[in-house]
Amino acid sequence: MAEGNYQALYRKYRPRIFEDVKGQEVVVRTLRNQILKNRIGHAYLFTGSRGTGKTTAAKIFAKAINCENPKDGDPCLSCKSCASIADGSNMNVIEIDAASNNGVDSFRQIIDEVAYPPTYGRYKVYIIDEVHMLSTSAFNAFLKTLEEPPEYVVFILATTDPQKLPATILSRCQRFDFHRIPAEVIQERLMEVLKMENVPAEEEAVSFIARRAEGGMRDALSITDQCISAFTGQKLTVQNVLDILGTVDRTVYSEMLTLALHCNAGAMVQKLNDLLMDGKEIRQIIDDFTWYLRDVLLFKASGGASSTLDLTREGREELLRAAESVSEDQLMFYIELLSELANALRNAANRRILTEVALIRLCRPETEKDHLGALTSRVDALSLKIEETGGRLGDVEAALSGGRIEIKTALGPGQNSGESRTHSQAEEELPTSIAPELFQRILGQWKATTNMMPDKGIGHIMAMNAEPWYNPSDPDTLYVRFNSGWWKAYRSNEDYEKTLSDVIAEKYKKRPKVRFIAPDEMPDGQRLRRVENMLSAGSTLEGEIEGIDFPVDVE
Repeated sequence: MAEGNYQALYRKYRPRIFEDVKGQEVVVRTLRNQILKNRIGHAYLFTGSRGTGKTTAAKIFAKAINCENPKDGDPCLSCKSCASIADGSNMNVIEIDAASNNGVDSFRQIIDEVAYPPTYGRYKVYIIDEVHMLSTSAFNAFLKTLEEPPEYVVFILATTDPQKLPATILSRCQRFDFHRIPAEVIQERLMEVLKMENVPAEEEAVSFIARRAEGGMRDALSITDQCISAFTGQKLTVQNVLDILGTVDRTVYSEMLTLALHCNAGAMVQKLNDLLMDGKEIRQIIDDFTWYLRDVLLFKASGGASSTLDLTREGREELLRAAESVSEDQLMFYIELLSELANALRNAANRRILTEVALIRLCRPETEKDHLGALTSRVDALSLKIEETGGRLGDVEAALSGGRIEIKTALGPGQNSGESRTHSQAEEELPTSIAPELFQRILGQWKATTNMMPDKGIGHIMAMNAEPWYNPSDPDTLYVRFNSGWWKAYRSNEDYEKTLSDVIAEKYKKRPKVRFIAPDEMPDGQRLRRVENMLSAGSTLEGEIEGIDFPVDVE
């Protein structure tokens, strides 16, 4: 393209027919049906966040209702009306920016103009962008005309802030909500554009841009345009995108989370210094770190449902590792503290000092004495230190010795809870020996079974953090025991239980009842198996572990 004729990608590839409008299927279908059935309204309100297609849809609608040869509700793009609307010379389609024309005089002019019918075509269309910026007097002047315009006039109001519109305006319009576009839809469109521009790109780089756009197609195309310009003739890589956006790879924020969990304030401040020396901006660092913690929190709270975050397999595995090391209370504490910092940075005289203090507070939860999340952080940090020194189960390990023990445990349903059983290492019966063939197969093929879950994220969590258990007293139920904190998201979740039951029915041709349980709800028969496994190593236990008493006879 000759110099001086360059068009930004979001303008060059702006949709021209309804089919090209991505991620707004309901809106597109309704507008098309109105055109096909000749049920054109006199006032429309298009709402939604930036870059979701409001103004684009308005222009396509204006073309379609004035088109001389419409095709299935779409404009033909070749008639006189379509061509003139496309090049901006059509006097029947008037675009008004309410942000700069928000006074009453502008709308008195509109009121005078609507009295004249279109020079050619069927409708005179007024597209008023950012309509929430109008003054109260302008709204009042516009109200009567909006309610009863001539039959050849159509008003399309577009706004990102509909709550600022008077109820009298809202009640006179057909409202269409433009939702944020899913990341996978944006990614697919970006790949099409890059292919047409002959720009090679890594799939991961395009995926990062799609997620960073936060549901806005225009934002995604603008970022892509900027990256292409900065690295002309080169393949678009993840590092290119990170450099353009002034951000860093998510692994850096994973490292910062680990430093906070280990209360390593010195390393945390050094990490901030390294990022600043690399040219990163403080507010961007804090914003990205907060979003990373938000992703970990949602991933953990949803039990790994990948649909929540539009995650790749690598992204799921990364968040899985992070989520296993931190509690929800801790994450909420971190996010709350960083959100306070973000607000303070807006008017701060020295942003770096405020940021360093906040990051040290992340690593010093004992300074936040009145916050539940801080208390949880202190307890978890202490537990982590004990574990690192090998003393997390020190009291139990001190009681280990060889020999014969007596195990007193509550038995399964239908048995006398006051009974006790005596076992020796050599003579104990393994609970697995009485498990039916179905349980044996599921146990041996657990990963393959969970991989059949419709939501791969949930299946991945089950494969990594849960295992099937069998209770002889309840042979019709497959128990699934979760470790760590994952059981909170799954316990009593009937939808997930039914889905797993369906998967088992499909794979094994039997449909047991599935019940998700916490670590301390382990069926009794399987508790015995766990103890027997420990005894097989020549250990003797003393005390109470998971509800089982272990009186110890020490030789």
